[in-house]
Amino acid sequence: MIRRCAARFPVTLGGPCAVPCRHHCRSEPPSPVDDDPRGEDSEETPDTSLLTKFHSRRAWGRLLSPLDRVTQMIPPQFISQDIRDLRGAPEIEEREQGPPETPSNSSPGQEDTANPVPQCEDEMGPSRLLGTPFRPGDVLVTEFKKRHYTEFRKMFKLTESGKLMSNWGAIGHKEIVGKLPGQRLRTSIGFEFLLRRPSLEEFVLFMKRGPTISYPKDITAMLMMMDISPGDVVLEAGSGSGGMTLFLSRAVGAEGCVYSFEIRTDHHLIAQRNFRKWKNAWDIWRSHPWPENVHFINKDLSVALPDMKSVTFDAVALDMLNPHVALPALMPHLKQGGVCAVYLANITQVIDLLEGIRSCQLFLVCEKVKEVSVKDWLVAPSIRKDGTISQRVDPQRNAESELQQNESELHSDSEELPETVKPFGQIPYIARPLPWQTGHTGIK
Repeated sequence: MIRRCAARFPVTLGGPCAVPCRHHCRSEPPSPVDDDPRGEDSEETPDTSLLTKFHSRRAWGRLLSPLDRVTQMIPPQFISQDIRDLRGAPEIEEREQGPPETPSNSSPGQEDTANPVPQCEDEMGPSRLLGTPFRPGDVLVTEFKKRHYTEFRKMFKLTESGKLMSNWGAIGHKEIVGKLPGQRLRTSIGFEFLLRRPSLEEFVLFMKRGPTISYPKDITAMLMMMDISPGDVVLEAGSGSGGMTLFLSRAVGAEGCVYSFEIRTDHHLIAQRNFRKWKNAWDIWRSHPWPENVHFINKDLSVALPDMKSVTFDAVALDMLNPHVALPALMPHLKQGGVCAVYLANITQVIDLLEGIRSCQLFLVCEKVKEVSVKDWLVAPSIRKDGTISQRVDPQRNAESELQQNESELHSDSEELPETVKPFGQIPYIARPLPWQTGHTGIK
């Protein structure tokens, strides 16, 4: 009989247990057999005294509390002194010394092959957990927050001899090289800056741009509309600054392909430069390189498509001033049932698009017209101007108690906040929308 236990591996009953667990050491009582005397050739029954001894006690000798159960899964060196005091020093020392030795019938030089104990390999090594240190060529984001609001945020490329300048001091790039993401460095005048690598959304917002970009909130909505999967072939009309191109490149993967058309040469070069900058930074700290799956074409869409007769597209993303002009040339290359997502600035352009589809008698159906609104919120502990955390005040019913409460608050303001962490629910929070929000950006 096999029972599920904490170790989650089968153990054959009848032999010695490798782990003193009551599930492993439980055996079925032998069924009596009539007229079966023990002869010389009969097998000996296993000694069950050891099994009975382990069966009469739990694996850890006593009933485990929730605190004990959690701390048993944490390495001893990571357990704080407060937890050691709660649990007791002898238990921690006993755990650090290892589990008690269990008697076995096998000889010292013989391995126990009947009940092997699985060995867990440490797949998450220390270097994997800490992350990749910063190297020259990395693209980083630094930010400085004062109370609840971000006072300074900047994206820059790390070099060997550069310097990060700001109104809150300077940091040399040599001091940043070798540091890990999430660490803080002090500037020349004492302010702490947080350093990390940007996400693709942050890179699109902070990269150098020529034309107005498609904002990430609109790009994600268009990707959901087009239902792009790895391996798809997608057309993009209007490379712009390359924001939409980067998201499409990640969506189609290494097996897919993106054809990005741009009629203006300056916008074409900006999109190529931003794509190359993100790819080079990605290849520095990632184990797998960013795919080379984007073809930038500096031509008019209506002129270039007739030369691409053998290419068909699974989806199309248009970011143009007059998209209805390019739709007649685009229709033969769009697969049956494919989606064409159009990014427009105002509702009058949507009306012109639908009127162009009707007048040209194109086999297209307008499924939805959508505008995405996002509201950013501020949720943080309530902090006074002197940096101390506000105290939670219970509602009062009369004026005398309110005066007493105000006097106690005046005395408590002069006291320093203790270093110990307050219990759950004792810290008041503020929750309100941020004073500045991203407004209208486009219609899809």
